[in-house]
Amino acid sequence: MKLILLSSIASLLLFLPACQSLKQNQTIKPEKWFNVAIAEDVEIYTDTASIRHEGAVAYAREKRVFITPESRKIYVDKIRSEYEKMGKPEKVEKWSDFSYCIYECMYECTNKRFKILSVEDYDSTGKLIIKTKPSKKIERWLDVETETVGDYTFFFVCDYE
Repeated sequence: MKLILLSSIASLLLFLPACQSLKQNQTIKPEKWFNVAIAEDVEIYTDTASIRHEGAVAYAREKRVFITPESRKIYVDKIRSEYEKMGKPEKVEKWSDFSYCIYECMYECTNKRFKILSVEDYDSTGKLIIKTKPSKKIERWLDVETETVGDYTFFFVCDYE
């Protein structure tokens, strides 16, 4: 339930009219995905190669693989709802073969909270559908709830060496 709420928050943040596409200008390292949890028909992985620490702040990429048609539909329906609010329902057709998404997150380890910096949605062949980033005006910290998938991911990233 918490995972769906977090995905819902991320979707709302990322598909408001203030969002923009993100241009990537980073050095690409080989990914090293570690399975952190499975919840609500979604497998959650952390890319251990992407984890970096800057003082009490950590950065990492998280992959969510939607393993059932129902879990994919829930995610795509949230996107559809946002596009309908913008009067652009035809845009959701890009997600007809949606499979997984990758979140770029920033974790504030001392205050047990995080921000979603970007989300990349992919189809079943691994082709990027879109990469979005919330505008600075709506980018906000999300508190990590105890005993949730977010809690496991948070401590995995913050304690990773």
